[in-house]
Amino acid sequence: MRHNISSGLPMEEQIGYSRAVRVDGTLYVSATAPVDDDGQVVGGTTYEQARYVFRKIDAVLSRAGYTRADAVMVRVYLVDGADFGQAMRAYSEAFGVAKAAITVLNVLPFSLSGMLLEAELTAVRENPGADGT
Repeated sequence: MRHNISSGLPMEEQIGYSRAVRVDGTLYVSATAPVDDDGQVVGGTTYEQARYVFRKIDAVLSRAGYTRADAVMVRVYLVDGADFGQAMRAYSEAFGVAKAAITVLNVLPFSLSGMLLEAELTAVRENPGADGT
């Protein structure tokens, strides 16, 4: 069964996407940017932005009844490959316990000035949270 999880931001309806989608025991978390609810980039370094992004993803996991340990695939999109170490330091602190598969890609600059990365995650859990979200 499919269940969409919304952050409540208007752009989800405008664009037509969900913050995350759960199908049976698999949770797909959309690419997550280091941007607050007011649309402002948070953090000036790749490490700071990655920490913020992984905290945002962690909140989605929790809301859906998952934990960090349920992560099976993480993708990190970096503007500057030289920042790989900073991004992986933040990843390791947040999701290293899961030992998920990981892909890191260099991308063109994002349209939002100052944004250095974004990340997405897939998690699997046999019995996700009982709250049905």
